Amino acid sequence: MNGPSMPAPTAPPVLLEAGAAVGETARQLTRLGLGDHVCLVYERMADHVAALVPYMRQGLERGERCVYVVDAHGVEDVAVVLEAHGVEVERERARGALVFLTQRETFLREGRFEPEAMIAYFHRVVVESLAAGFSGVCATGEMSWALGPEPSREELLRYEMLLNHFLPGSRAMANCQYDRRRFPPEVIRDVLRTHPRVILGDEVHENLFYETPEMLLGEESAAMRVEWMVRQLKRVREAERKLVLMGIRLSEQAVENRRLYEEAREAVRARDEFLSVASHELKTPLTPLRLRLQGLKREVEGRGGEPVARERVASVAQGAEQQLRKLAVLVDALLDVSRLTQGRLVLTWEELDLTEVVREVVERFAQQAAKTGSAVEVEAEGRVMGRWDRVRLEQVMTNLLSNALKYGAGRPVRVAVEGEPERAVLVVSDEGIGIGPEHLERIFGKFERAVSGRHYGGLGLGLYITRQIVQALGGTIEVESEPGHGATFRVVLPRFSPQSVGAVSPSPLGRGAG
Repeated sequence: MNGPSMPAPTAPPVLLEAGAAVGETARQLTRLGLGDHVCLVYERMADHVAALVPYMRQGLERGERCVYVVDAHGVEDVAVVLEAHGVEVERERARGALVFLTQRETFLREGRFEPEAMIAYFHRVVVESLAAGFSGVCATGEMSWALGPEPSREELLRYEMLLNHFLPGSRAMANCQYDRRRFPPEVIRDVLRTHPRVILGDEVHENLFYETPEMLLGEESAAMRVEWMVRQLKRVREAERKLVLMGIRLSEQAVENRRLYEEAREAVRARDEFLSVASHELKTPLTPLRLRLQGLKREVEGRGGEPVARERVASVAQGAEQQLRKLAVLVDALLDVSRLTQGRLVLTWEELDLTEVVREVVERFAQQAAKTGSAVEVEAEGRVMGRWDRVRLEQVMTNLLSNALKYGAGRPVRVAVEGEPERAVLVVSDEGIGIGPEHLERIFGKFERAVSGRHYGGLGLGLYITRQIVQALGGTIEVESEPGHGATFRVVLPRFSPQSVGAVSPSPLGRGAG
């Protein structure tokens, strides 16, 4: 059987953010949105395509109108690239979601480049797109046209600065594409100074070198420059803190994943062991039951129609009834565990005498006690009254006495009932094989046992069910034991628990020891 797979718990926000920050280009681009101004500085066509395609595709997926400004002869080339990477260009163009414009329709629509006019045109495009039902505008453009006589470096710089005023808070975003191989270093330097975010290669960077328009125009005061420098230092420090925090969270997540994995493995082990034990235990009463019935059948068939002796039939029926009771006990235990796990243990509160309940259970075990050779002694000075659930109280006593007889090695078993002003105490002790200290807490777990199932039967559920019932009654159960010196189980119950106010519907659960 294959082991359990590693669980996949939800990652902390810092890890999700880090994943977007360091993932592939497409994933890093998901951190961009309306209001952002970014430049793509590339030297290889592969980097150009790796950033361009997801940028456009994500805009379309968000319901934005994607506007691509390209040289007239380059429209088909761009369309082919987009189609090759999963964008249905014709369909998107037909519904107006993907628009290709030329430099003459945008940057040079006035006959020459006017930065203010271009910003006004961009604003009109946004207004028209919103009116058409789009959620915003995702714009991008190849800036190679700026290598001509229009614009000057100063005009291009002013245009980028105006975008930094226009875009924040708007329903638009812009990605300006610059081929580093074609533009002089002076232009690339200005580009890096005017964009808050920069795409270089396959990375999206928070731009530490970004300067506000006032700074670029030399209009800032010394105080403003100091504030900018302080912010940049803090940004670097914050990035370092995030990196450390990410490492800590990753370490914590690894420890937690390991813990969950070990728990899952233990659950599978317990399940497999339980299935093995349950299969054996269920077969134990079924085998003699089948043999008795088969023997009776052969006897009936061999008598040639003559009636079988009454005593013989009664003996077989008695044996069958005994095995069926064992089956009922096992099934009841399994039903109890199911209901306890689902929190559906229903209690019926009534006034009871604990001493009376104990004596009744001990009397039921008289035959089993005689068979094991263990005499059961009850020590009780008188009535111990309280409000409890009779069926569940009998189940606790049944499970404890059954275990004492099973592991008591034929020695006496003592049951003591004590009444205190606010509490009732039930003690069941034996002088049998005892329990090792490493097992004292574990034996109260589901499907747990301190001895080999090969020598002692049972599903390993009795003490688990017992503790759950005792706790539901508002009490506690403890055990003291040493190997070879028997075991003593001590149950303490409140005599009039606040939980017992107002009776509830009776539970259909039966009795049974594990």
